[in-house]
Amino acid sequence: MAFAVVDFETTGILPSHHHRVVEIGITHVSDDGEITGRWETLVNPERDLGPQHIHGIRSSEILNAPTFSDVAGEFAELLQGRVFVAHNASFDLRFLHAEFERTGTAITGNTPHLCTMRLGTNFGLGPRASLARACERHGIELARAHTAGDDAHAAAQLLSSYRQSSATWPGWDEFWARTSQAGQLFVYPTGPRTGVPWQPRIDVSAEPPSFLERISAGTVNEEADGAATQYLALLDRCLLDGHISVSEGAQLAEAAAMLGLTRDSVASIHRDYFIELERRAWADDVLTDNEIADLRRVGTLLQLSEAEVKAAVDAERPTELSAVAQASFALRPGDVIVLTGDMARARSAWEADLLARGFRPHPTVTKKVTLVVAADPDSLSGKAKKARNYGIPIVSEDGLRRLLDQARP
Repeated sequence: MAFAVVDFETTGILPSHHHRVVEIGITHVSDDGEITGRWETLVNPERDLGPQHIHGIRSSEILNAPTFSDVAGEFAELLQGRVFVAHNASFDLRFLHAEFERTGTAITGNTPHLCTMRLGTNFGLGPRASLARACERHGIELARAHTAGDDAHAAAQLLSSYRQSSATWPGWDEFWARTSQAGQLFVYPTGPRTGVPWQPRIDVSAEPPSFLERISAGTVNEEADGAATQYLALLDRCLLDGHISVSEGAQLAEAAAMLGLTRDSVASIHRDYFIELERRAWADDVLTDNEIADLRRVGTLLQLSEAEVKAAVDAERPTELSAVAQASFALRPGDVIVLTGDMARARSAWEADLLARGFRPHPTVTKKVTLVVAADPDSLSGKAKKARNYGIPIVSEDGLRRLLDQARP
């Protein structure tokens, strides 16, 4: 037992500002520098994910991930008897102590630790060398920067390189032995192992399962009156931004079960809805390339056949618009709109744009709010949670752009 190399991805930089851990990576390194084990998991921070453009974690990935309390017991066991190591260790130590304190099992005393960034000054690196720069200098591959598992594993290889390079240097054997002993004597708080499995980050190229797979193929409940109309209304709101988020997919599956709709009946509703989308696209007598792309994307989301999608994007104009299409969601002057999350465009710019168009930006979610706009539609922010409870649609920034374009005179 010797070293536990850790990396945290977080919602921000200050635990004192309620920022939380969203991913843990940990790699074990033996006394002689051999890598002996690797673990990683996403963590549900029970709040919004902060700068997603940095860590790349989507809200849909952490909806069913364990909380820190769920994994704290097992994580503590993986740290037990080892020196805590991280690249820029002061950052990770702040979150380590803050997260354990939140579980009610605070870490007491000074945690024995090493910082591979500070150690780098002894191995040809500057005092503030990034992990990527340090890995490049030592010929270590860092495949996916800002993923906790890969960052921890790369920092572990860096530590191993330091250990092996210094093997013949005067005084360094004593330094490693003394440090290792301090780790062996330190006691982390013990807590119950909840049995909640760790959930590593999924392959970003993997397609998530369709929400349709969650809808029963057979009858579960008696079909409710107006079930198709109610399901259509929810589907229309879920597709405001041309995308069905994981949260929205769960709502659709739950609604189908509650309304007594089978998978076949839902598929029929989807086909009818898709035809209405085609009619909406033809409302101005032109089917643009962007509209064709939107139809193809939605057809895929609804799991329609290629033949059905092709029929919708041909040059033939469909019949007149139906009442379903005419009753679709649209923004109107005076509507109240709430913005939440770390957006690509400055929030002040969005608010100015909304005001200029006659809408009312609002800081909090109430039942009078028409729309919530989130950087990530699966956001776990308090505003997004309240919007779902009230049945208020949540769209991305792209979805807001589309709705604003449609609302132009």
